[in-house]
Amino acid sequence: MPYTFILPCVFKWSYIDHSKVIIIINKKNDPITQLIDEHRIMERVMDVMEKLAEGIEEQRPISSDMILGNIGMLLECNDEYHYGKEEDILLPFLEEIGKNDVKELIQSYITRYRENDRLLATIIDSMEDYSNGDMDAKISIMKNIREFVRNVRPLYMNEDEEIFRPLKKNLTKEEMDRLSEKFQDFDYEWDGPTLNNYQKLVREMELKASYTVW
Repeated sequence: MPYTFILPCVFKWSYIDHSKVIIIINKKNDPITQLIDEHRIMERVMDVMEKLAEGIEEQRPISSDMILGNIGMLLECNDEYHYGKEEDILLPFLEEIGKNDVKELIQSYITRYRENDRLLATIIDSMEDYSNGDMDAKISIMKNIREFVRNVRPLYMNEDEEIFRPLKKNLTKEEMDRLSEKFQDFDYEWDGPTLNNYQKLVREMELKASYTVW
């Protein structure tokens, strides 16, 4: 069961100076490579989440804002931006060109990912107690961050190898061009960062975490 209801109170670019962010539309990479690159961004966010869990374990002063900022980045980049392209564009496109087996495989990965939404929801629900210094909340957050990363990280790598890299080779130039145009239209209409901006935002997140944990 998706926990999309938690998005409005978590991120909304809350921890980034957005006056300095310029929306960049990525027109260079093919659409499948863009999806693969987005997986690498999410993995970097999870790297930071793991470091924050390590910092909590070592009783360092990890702020609730930093934890929520990372979760919010992951929810927005993955659930809204990345899956927006997969569910609204790629899946119907694959059905249109007769690749229903690939469509079903991608949908199965999305379903498996969303089974872990409950872990993020539990972390968010624990934040008030965590801010008050509750030890059980700290242990719960560490446990759920690590379980989320352990469950989700392999999904990205396996989806790349099982689906996206073969799909990149199997789509014709005409199909790739059509899909690329659809992705570009999505980026133009998307009210938020796109691939290049997310790369910059996650780097800012890594730097902020480094001051506290590394």
